[in-house]
Amino acid sequence: MNVCNYCGVELDAEMNYCPLCGHKSNTPVVSGCKGTNKEPKETRTEAYDFDELTQHQKRKLVWELAAMVMVSGVIASFIIDLFINKQVTWSKYTITIGLVLLINTSLIIFMQKRFFLLLSGCFVSTSLLLVLLDLFNLNLEWGLSLGIPIIFFIYIVLFFLSILIRKSRQKGINIIAYSLIAAGILCLCIESIISLHLYNLLKIQWSVIVLVSVLPVSAILLYIHYRLKRVTNLKKFFHI
Repeated sequence: MNVCNYCGVELDAEMNYCPLCGHKSNTPVVSGCKGTNKEPKETRTEAYDFDELTQHQKRKLVWELAAMVMVSGVIASFIIDLFINKQVTWSKYTITIGLVLLINTSLIIFMQKRFFLLLSGCFVSTSLLLVLLDLFNLNLEWGLSLGIPIIFFIYIVLFFLSILIRKSRQKGINIIAYSLIAAGILCLCIESIISLHLYNLLKIQWSVIVLVSVLPVSAILLYIHYRLKRVTNLKKFFHI
């Protein structure tokens, strides 16, 4: 456990500042100030810089701010709806969407290293949202037969795309090629689901055109990337 260099208070491993005296944990104490009631002059001008926080602290801070905004919106919509209509009517939509957004935001912030759990949690929460919206409208047809299958294939394509990107030793314009192919496959899946839902028949038209269009472009990008035999950094490529 860390110890404050100024007042000797024990600090948690992720604390950058002492909660008692405000002294920065990794800043040496000015000679003659330790043990006195007078704080060093430098501690009065110090600010809690966001860049100096650890990654966990940054994620936690972002989550707290996002949670405050979403919970405030949910509570405000509930109170307004209850005050105007004397019952819960339209606010059930904003409450449900707000809670699902909070769940997804929490998963994105805290589950970045567990990508499979992240996608699984987001899929379950988004599917639950579609089912609840259907229940609010007293109709379970759209969400179960159309919405959830489309979301399922979106997350499946994202999962395999992320695996392909992670296994790539050289990350450059090949990432663009993989993304274009994934978008073409996703369009094919979406049109198939829509045609089965509307006509009970597998009828594919525009998605085939999209897939055929992106394949040559992706092949050219992959050829350029691997033919160069060097890393084509995306930041340098786009001058970022």
